[in-house]
Formats: sequence, structure tokens, C-alpha cells
Amino acid sequence: MATFPLSAIVGQQNLRLALILNAIDPSIGGVLICGRRGTGKSTAVRALTSLLPPITGIADCQYFCDPTAPQWMCNDCQRRYERNETLPLDARPVHLVTLPLNADEDHVTGTFDLATALSSGTGHFVPGLLAAANRGFLYVDEINLLNDHIMDILLDAAALGVNRVERDTISIAHPAHFVMIGTMNPEEGHLRPQLLDRIGLYVEAEDERDPTNRALIVERRLAFDASPVNFITQWTEAEQALQERIRHARQLLPSVLVSRYFRQVVAVLVDRQLHAEGHRGDLVVLRTARALAAWEGRREVELADIEQAVKLALPHRARSGASNSQHLSQLFDESPQGTTNVDIPEEIATIDDDIDVDKKGDEREGAAGISRKLRGEQDVVQIQALVSLTRDRLVRHEAGRRFLSLTTRHSGRFTRSRQANPVTDIAFSATIRAAAPYQKARGRISGGKLELHPDDLRQKVRERKTRSLLVFVVDGSDSVMARQYMPKTKRILLAFMQNAYEKRDRVAMLVFRFAQGRVVLSPTRNFTKARRSIEELYIGGCTPLATGLLEGLRLAETESLRDKTARPILIVLTDGLANIDLSGNMRHDTPHRDALHIAHEIAIRKIPVVLIDTNPYPTVTNEAGEKVASPARELAQALDADYYQYCLPHETNLLKRG
Repeated sequence: MATFPLSAIVGQQNLRLALILNAIDPSIGGVLICGRRGTGKSTAVRALTSLLPPITGIADCQYFCDPTAPQWMCNDCQRRYERNETLPLDARPVHLVTLPLNADEDHVTGTFDLATALSSGTGHFVPGLLAAANRGFLYVDEINLLNDHIMDILLDAAALGVNRVERDTISIAHPAHFVMIGTMNPEEGHLRPQLLDRIGLYVEAEDERDPTNRALIVERRLAFDASPVNFITQWTEAEQALQERIRHARQLLPSVLVSRYFRQVVAVLVDRQLHAEGHRGDLVVLRTARALAAWEGRREVELADIEQAVKLALPHRARSGASNSQHLSQLFDESPQGTTNVDIPEEIATIDDDIDVDKKGDEREGAAGISRKLRGEQDVVQIQALVSLTRDRLVRHEAGRRFLSLTTRHSGRFTRSRQANPVTDIAFSATIRAAAPYQKARGRISGGKLELHPDDLRQKVRERKTRSLLVFVVDGSDSVMARQYMPKTKRILLAFMQNAYEKRDRVAMLVFRFAQGRVVLSPTRNFTKARRSIEELYIGGCTPLATGLLEGLRLAETESLRDKTARPILIVLTDGLANIDLSGNMRHDTPHRDALHIAHEIAIRKIPVVLIDTNPYPTVTNEAGEKVASPARELAQALDADYYQYCLPHETNLLKRG
């Protein structure tokens, strides 16, 4: 299949450079490409492998092991190498393996070969996508939508360079060295920090605004679609020049030097200026700077290489207070001038990297733009840990990303097997194990086919992440306005809505004020509609807390009746200061008592609740002038809820756990 030439892509300098640097030095750790629809992300990725020279491997090995690296060979090739056998060699192009979003664990890691087992009675391992990606590139389009369990598998393989499969009587390990390239649309949500940890560089696919360049993009694409062969021929010379430059840079890379002075500067920059945690930022910057120097044909890293490496390697690692390139120049001016050139130590070239990173905003200009979006992204990161659910016994068919549940789909994770009638998703290895003890009695001839009976069949029991219904019960009374915390309330709600959108949840919201609780947002997955409802929130009046809780309970139970597999969660935002009872009267003690009564009813029904106390102070003053604990804490105990409290204005986090 013809691919669009990389040199014919208009603009996207950072994107093309990041891909080329990973081709020069795969230890950089891959690229995350963030951009909106139609910006050429996939086109650029697919164009990369045509520029790389063929690789040599062991011809009859299903993992195409490198004959020059016995430490990374599979077990069979290692044994043959140790016996000094003559290994058959072959050359093939570098593979770009695409990981589908609906891929299951068997497809990714490998599986049990049923045909061989039935014919010979022996187990045989069939490699998956990770084996195919060995010594190549693993491409995940819309990586932020990938199933969490599959993400964990990728993390382990990327960190170790080995894929280990331990299931269905299979115990095998094989090499899985690959460069991960992920693309994502920021409108579809963000990545887990654990996955970001393993990706070296971050770039944004630019949405070209210049009319001339936009016209040129369309002209080239139309020419390629009309005649791919002719178009590729026109760009052959440019592609060959680019290919030769990459080949020369790869040869030059081992001899590129980094001065100790530059290493010290990078260490200070990453730690004190950009506030990145861990050591991965330092390592990736140095590796990227070396690759940049090799790309430019130099044997020594210069200041420009460090500056460019920082822009590519640190946008998704920098914390609050991130600096721009001007701070880098100032840092060099202020640092002591020690410029002894030495080779990069072996531990820097080979160490396995690990760091926690923050999520990215939708708009960013290198490291400089992080501080503009960071506060909102920190809100979402903090909110993510608030709603956690355990497994239950219900079987759900809808997919989501909130909590684990049994599923009737065939794409969930296979956890165990059971007898069933009928069997719709057969567990092959469990079926064979069930039939094995009876083969002699059934007259099976040695070496013959396996004799199966209907009672031997086993059904796969799968589980996968599924969605939930988040019901927001919001206090809209004057007591919230008195402390002027409604802006913080809206920030928290928006962070919850963003998190719900990423987890594929439905959301609903009701506001209680005066003597009623009113649903302002019916259950929906429309994020735009939900955001508008939050922005239009207004407050005022008394606090009918019991009525608000009762309406929230009714809404949750109504949705549970409509959908038996729905998992409602109440998220209550209030200061707990009730002054209107269920009858609509303002009395001395009944409002709080009614609220506690409804709270006990919610707890009895075992509906998960998260209560957020909008009063940031641990104690309040009652009518007698006495200091007492916040009434919201007592309410949380009655609800059997997870309790959180607003942070004070000078604190950086939105919430703190109570």
C-alpha cells in the first residue's frame, strides 16, 4: 500500500522532527502526537517507516530476533546461538504495527492455538501484536480511548522490552522492543499518567491557518489520491536525501558527546525551573539532544540542541511554574563555565525510566503554555480519584471506563471459565483441560484428535470497564453565596463533567434552593449541554437539604428502574446547614433531622455517595456561639459517603480528604 511521503507534508516541523529523532534513537521512548481531527497525524506516522533501512533478523524466528544482540533473543534463538548453530538470516522492512482500539488481550499478547491442540493434543503459542512490533513501531491511533487493561500490558512490555504471557497453561516470554507512537484528539479526553510516563516526546499537530499552505495541503493530497505512483516518484529524490540523512545520523549517534556542564544545566532546569518529578525528564532531554546533534551532523551537543530537546521532551512533564526558552538562556548565562566534554555514561543510555507526569491542556506552546492550562488540568487529575467503585455481580453490556463489571461482550478481559448452556464464547484451553482426563475412556488414539463432548464446553467469563450515572446534588442556597464559593463549586463540577466525559458516564444534576429540589440537567452524555447547565447555575434562598437528598435518591432509583445495569452515584455538594424541612417549613431542629433521615435511607439502599463539604473550615459556630464540627461531616457519616472538604483560598488543591 502506497504511503504519503514524509517530505511532502506541509508544515508540521516539530511533528516530523520528533518522529525522525525516534528513528535515529529508539531509546528516546516514542512520541505522543496531540491534535484535532484532520491535521495529518496518522499520515505522518505511516510515512516514517518508508524512510528506514531494512533490518536483519533470524529468518525462521517468529519474533525476527536480532542476530547481533543475543541478550534480547527469544529462548529458542538463544539456545541455538549458544550451540554455535548457523542461524539463517534475512532482511525485511521495519514494521509499523497498528493496535486497534477494540483489540483484546489475546490479540495483543498472543494466545493458545486451538487447532494444534485438537490435532496433536499439545499446546502451541500464537504470537500477538507485540511480537509483530518487535524491533519496529507500535502505532496506537486515539490512544487516549484505549482500554485501561490493554494500556497496562503496553506499559509492562515497553518498560521491560519483553512480553510475558501467563495464562491458559501458557507460560512464555518473548522480546518486544518497540517504539510507541500514539495520536490523540484532546477533545476526547486525556491519558493516564502511567502511560504518559513511558512516552518520550510530546508534540502538537498544527492546524494550518495560512490560506496558501492550506491550499498547498489540499493540492498535494488530491495529486496523491489521483496517482500515488506518480506523486511518490516526484518526491523520490527528497525522500532519498532524507533517508540518507537518517542513516548517517544513526551511524554518528554513538560518538556524539555531551559536556558535563550541559548535563548539570539540564538537571537544574528540569528540577528547579520546570519542577518535573523524577529523572526521566533529564534522561529524555539528553537523549533527544544527542539525536538532534547527530541529525545536524555534529559530534557534540550544543545549546540549541538542549533548547529544542526541552521543547519536545518536557511539555507533558513540567509542573506549575514551567519556564520558556528564555529562562534556559538565562540559566546558561548564570551558570559556572565548566565545559569538559565526556561520553554519556552507560547508565544514562540504558536505564529504565520512571516518572509521574501531569496531564496536558488542549492548547500549548512548548513549555511556555503549560502554566496557562495547568490549573484546570490539575482539577481534573484531582477529581479522578474521588469516584471509585468495586466490582459487583451484575452483568453489563455497555462499555465505559469507570469501574470493572462482568460483561456479555466478547472484547472484555477473560478472567475465568464456567459451564454454561448455551456456550456463546468458548474458553478453548479450559474446554480442552476438562476433556483431557476422559480421552482414554473415549477411545482416543495416541496422536489422534481430541474427543470432545458437550459437557466439556466451557464459557469465558469476561469483565471490562463500564460506565455509570453521576447524579450531582448541588446546594444553591444563600449560605454558599455568603462565602462566595460558587466559582469554586463550578470549577469542581466542570472537572467532574470532564472526567465523566472521559469515562463515558452519563451525568445528571439537580439544585436545591428555597423549598424545592429542581432537576436542571436530565441524565445525558451531552458534555456541551452539561457544561452550559453548570455555567448557568445561580443561587439564592434557603437550604432545603432533605428535599435535595430525597430528589437525588428518586432520580437515582428511577434511572436504575429504567436500566437494570445502571450504576448511579450521588455526588453531593453542600455545607450541611439545612434550614427547611421536608414539609417546607423553617423550624429549629426538624430540617437537620429530616436530612439525616433521608441520608440513612440512601445508605440503606447502598447507593455510593461522595459528599463535598463547601465549607473549608473544620468547625462552625452554632446559634449558641459554640464551636462545633461541620454539619456536613455528620451528614457524610449518615450517608456512608466518602467525605471531602473545600481547601482554603491560599491552598493549591481544590479539595482535601476528610
